[in-house]
Amino acid sequence: MSENQTIPAANQPKIHHVKLVEDKRKNGLGVAALVVGIVAAVFSIIPLVGMIAFFLGPVAIILGIIALFLKNRKKGMAVTGFILGVVSLIVAGLVTAGVSVAAKSIDESINAEHTVEYVVTTSGPAHISYWTPGGTSTEDITAKWKKSITSKEFSITSLTVTGSYSDASAAVTCEILIDGKSAGKNTGKGTGAHAYCSGSTWQK
Repeated sequence: MSENQTIPAANQPKIHHVKLVEDKRKNGLGVAALVVGIVAAVFSIIPLVGMIAFFLGPVAIILGIIALFLKNRKKGMAVTGFILGVVSLIVAGLVTAGVSVAAKSIDESINAEHTVEYVVTTSGPAHISYWTPGGTSTEDITAKWKKSITSKEFSITSLTVTGSYSDASAAVTCEILIDGKSAGKNTGKGTGAHAYCSGSTWQK
């Protein structure tokens, strides 16, 4: 066979072209974003403590964004961390707003002005004791009695009425109205008839 003789195509050795695909490496920043995002999400649902999420949430978002732009790195954890960071901020905002509204409502209720009305009926002489912002007051009455007090200092209030010990047929009643609504009512009959009423501005 001469040196210039051509080898038939069928007998020529086949050349296999192999395309090398570089495996995507682990994404450290993506892992960090995921961990920080999880912690932020957990804290976000806890009232007051959830304020921490306002710091950790942005950190998770920033780490997630940076991790997404790294070449040949896995993106799954970075995306999850980014999403958790955003969600934690939203949840923390809602929880904080809810706590703020509740605190404001409680504060307004505590400092609100309330009108307390005491009402007593008796079949004869009776002794009454009732609460006022200045302390306990007492009076002796012989017929139906009513007193109205308006103040910001009311929280729990009470009214006691005791009938005559010399009258076996004595009958007394007491009632407390807070802002026009009955908060407590009671009756007593017989010798030394006794009735006790109490009310609270929290339950009006």
